Amino acid sequence: MSSQGIDPITSVGAAKRLDRARFDSSLQESIDAILRNQSASGAIVASPDFAQYHFCWLRDGSFSAFALDRAGEHEASARYHAWVNDAIGGISGIIDDVIEKMLRGEVLDPTIMPPARFALDGTSVIDDWPNFQIDGYGTWLWSLGQHLTESNQANVPREWLSSVARAARYLATFATTPCFDVWEENGSAVHTSTLACVFGGLTTAARLLDDPDLLESAKIVKTRLHQAVMNGVYAKSSENSDVDASELWLFTPFHAVDIGDRAFSETVATIEDRLNLYGGIRRYATDVYFGSGAWPVLTASLGWHAVATGDIEKAKRCLAWVAAHFDHDGLLGEQYGGEGRDALHYDEWVQRWGNPAKDLTWSYAMYVVLLIAVDEAENRDSSIATASDVSGGKR
Repeated sequence: MSSQGIDPITSVGAAKRLDRARFDSSLQESIDAILRNQSASGAIVASPDFAQYHFCWLRDGSFSAFALDRAGEHEASARYHAWVNDAIGGISGIIDDVIEKMLRGEVLDPTIMPPARFALDGTSVIDDWPNFQIDGYGTWLWSLGQHLTESNQANVPREWLSSVARAARYLATFATTPCFDVWEENGSAVHTSTLACVFGGLTTAARLLDDPDLLESAKIVKTRLHQAVMNGVYAKSSENSDVDASELWLFTPFHAVDIGDRAFSETVATIEDRLNLYGGIRRYATDVYFGSGAWPVLTASLGWHAVATGDIEKAKRCLAWVAAHFDHDGLLGEQYGGEGRDALHYDEWVQRWGNPAKDLTWSYAMYVVLLIAVDEAENRDSSIATASDVSGGKR
């Protein structure tokens, strides 16, 4: 147990003891879906059935690799991390160049920044999508740390050390710089959930590299996070005082805030109140992407937070909502309900890009993470109750 509450990321090797036979088919189908969506290179495609998502985002892929580790699929997770290592190696010159320019005080063009996503062969993608988006680098470092813990490895493989150090230095340099958010939007702001991802990456890298300077950088990020409180909640960004559901990650999994943080508790309550759509969670109040449906990723994130705070019944409701949205082919998509909530914008996006993704890897990943977290919490509570009964009998 964490000093801040129940830690949703449990002890070494917990996933190895997972008895998959105890669950319905959705767990195995979800694990299989992530594995199916992993290419031979190790990259994990965001969605194979949606042309705009035929890439590997560091954020999506790193959460998916974590889910694989929680399910005991350590070899597949290792292949993903090896792929990231190679991808970062391929842009090492770009990363070093922008760091040096930043340190010299130069004004940087966001289009020259290291990419947030890569082609499945690990090469950079040159197009008109927003490029400067640092949350994925933090999420990767955090996910790598979890992989090493889950697979009982004491140290970072030697051949990955330079990429870990380079990604950490990149984060430390640009930690509080305005960039695009986790949804590839609003590039002129500092985003609260991005700060959480960066904090998680820096604290992990500090441990993996035994580098106290990275911890000092993480403290700067935490100070900046404290400044993000507006009207009693953590604001979506430096330019938007509303909330964003990705802020659920501030505590689970990145521990950028304490569990007793009142502003964070109010943030979670506000997310549940303003962003609830028939039991699922939307991204943010003014979202129009495919009508702003509810996302399995975010609903599972709320459930994961509920596990961390001991509200298992809420976590199970979130789990049930996600489970109910698998289609008859066992596919789980990106979002649901936008066509009814905002038909005008839903149709606008359908005309532009076609129907929303029906097979989103990150959705499966967060379902796996939540299901295992709920199962472990229930087993832990059962063990405590049994121990209490035994103790009571001895008295």
